Amino acid sequence: MKTRFIALTLGLVCFTSSLPAADQTSPLVTRNQDALLQVIQSSGSRKDKADACRELAVVGDRKAVPALVPLLGNEELSHYARHALETMRGAEVDTALRNELSEVKGRLLVGVIASLGVRKDVKAVKPLSGLLADNDPQVAQAAARALGSIGEATGARAIEAALPKTAPANRLAFCEGLFRCAEAFAAKGKTKDAIALYDRLLKVSDTPEQVRLGALRGSIVTRGTKDLGLLKESLASSDGIRFSAAVRAALELAGPEVVCVLAASLTQLQVDNQIVVLQALGSLGDSLAVPALHGLAKAGTTNVRVEAIRALAAIGQGPAVPVLVGLLTDASREISQEALEGLAGIPGRDADAAAINLMKSSKPEQRISGINLAGRRRMVAAAPALVIAASDTDAKVRAAALQRLEKLGTPAEVPDLIKLLMSTSSAQDLSGLTDALSSICSQAGAPAATTDQIIAALTKAQPAQKSSLLTVLGAIGGNKALASVQSALDSQPEVRKAALQALASWPDSAAMPELLRIVRAGGDNDERGTALRGYVRLARESGASAEDKLKQLSEAATLATNTQEKMLVLAGLGDIPSVDALKLAASNLSDATIAEEASAVTVKIAEKLDAKHGAEIGTALNQVLKTAKSSQVKEAARKRLNQLKLPIE
Repeated sequence: MKTRFIALTLGLVCFTSSLPAADQTSPLVTRNQDALLQVIQSSGSRKDKADACRELAVVGDRKAVPALVPLLGNEELSHYARHALETMRGAEVDTALRNELSEVKGRLLVGVIASLGVRKDVKAVKPLSGLLADNDPQVAQAAARALGSIGEATGARAIEAALPKTAPANRLAFCEGLFRCAEAFAAKGKTKDAIALYDRLLKVSDTPEQVRLGALRGSIVTRGTKDLGLLKESLASSDGIRFSAAVRAALELAGPEVVCVLAASLTQLQVDNQIVVLQALGSLGDSLAVPALHGLAKAGTTNVRVEAIRALAAIGQGPAVPVLVGLLTDASREISQEALEGLAGIPGRDADAAAINLMKSSKPEQRISGINLAGRRRMVAAAPALVIAASDTDAKVRAAALQRLEKLGTPAEVPDLIKLLMSTSSAQDLSGLTDALSSICSQAGAPAATTDQIIAALTKAQPAQKSSLLTVLGAIGGNKALASVQSALDSQPEVRKAALQALASWPDSAAMPELLRIVRAGGDNDERGTALRGYVRLARESGASAEDKLKQLSEAATLATNTQEKMLVLAGLGDIPSVDALKLAASNLSDATIAEEASAVTVKIAEKLDAKHGAEIGTALNQVLKTAKSSQVKEAARKRLNQLKLPIE
């Protein structure tokens, strides 16, 4: 239904549009009128005369008429001459064009007729009316359109009289002429005449459907908001196309009276038509529709409820906000989510205030709705209220608040969040607080004081809280944080594990020496693995040179003790386009546990190296061909060897 409505509205707009103006080109004027007339009357080329006509359209006056009229019968220059004449003032132009009606034929006659329409020559009505019965369809159609552009009652009567007798191929153009007449009447303030003509067009039989719909649209719009009887009647029509045209006309009219008519029609309409009217009310954006929209948003089919909510959101004014708020806790998730989306997009303080008020509700589900609304609206000002919600008695409320604080929290909330963290032992709450603090403290522009606050809290924290704080320090980074995390490596196992994980997740390469020390020290395999993974990650992500990265990964390769660790190092080597990286990767081809990964990485590096390293590339890739099992890897190795014209052993 929606697609059909859009198509109809586009069709009506196209059908009722005014005749395009003549060629709008305004070339630079380089000569005066006398010089241009000399060109016109000379034996010059077609281009020279066409250019002169273009300039005369700007500077020409009645003096140019005698020179231009002879060109109206010229197949190549008639268009240019007409364009020049159309812009000139004076009855001489109109007389000359009317005289040509009996002198030219076919396409040239059609052009002259169009020019008379452009100039709205009232004296041309009679001769043009006679051409409505012309045997040439193009001439008859042009006459009807020109009479419409002139917009005189006698011309309209002539078209109406000729319409029943004209050929079917002409009927649409004749109706277009009548539409133009009606538009002209309305523009001149002859509203009754325009309405009468539109109403007669509504009753014309054997015409394309767009004529009937265009007439309906014109009749409704011309009547205006003081007479909406036809609009009401059409909204109640069982004819879907007529209904859609009426809605389109209502959108053109707008105004509170139209909104009231559309809103009042909702309860009598079928579902598809309800949706069309709801979309229209949303477009009009008038709060007068809120009561009717409220009723449909609360009950009915889901698609109608959703469309009503969207219309309320589009209205977006104060009265719509409480209605949408009431739907946030609807039993249907689709409805509650639609209401949330609607409120999220409404600008202004009303929706902001609604979010804060919901967070103060006695019902947990409403508090969660308020939290989610604040998040969707990106209400940084709601951060203090979210901190309060983070200590709620309901676990779901706390979790929702902490999740939103990750995006909305600011350094101002850090002290309160630290207090909450220090006072809880809930694993879920600690996780949420850790994420929120990590996000806030690591954001660009966060003051150094946030790091000091976290470090100060470490000295008083219990193991569980201390582990969370160490994770936050790992997200922040910096020398102070690094020193505190390194100190915590000597603590209880739970705290040590958190400190090591923080080092492995460090935001820059500053933690690499400590991680390397832990790997070299041996000890617990899990700790070694965590440290090595962190070390390799930082080596790959650092801004160090390729040479330094290779040194770091070479060191890691000597310390890797299992398949997973070796593959991790190999993956890092694939990022380094150097001969030494190629050799190091190829050295692992003899290890059956990682041979396939080594083969892929060796090929990857070889593809990046310059041809001057052909000898080393050839040796490594031929080893790959003997070792690899993957046909894809072998094919890539052969392709690279062929590209470099290296022998395949």
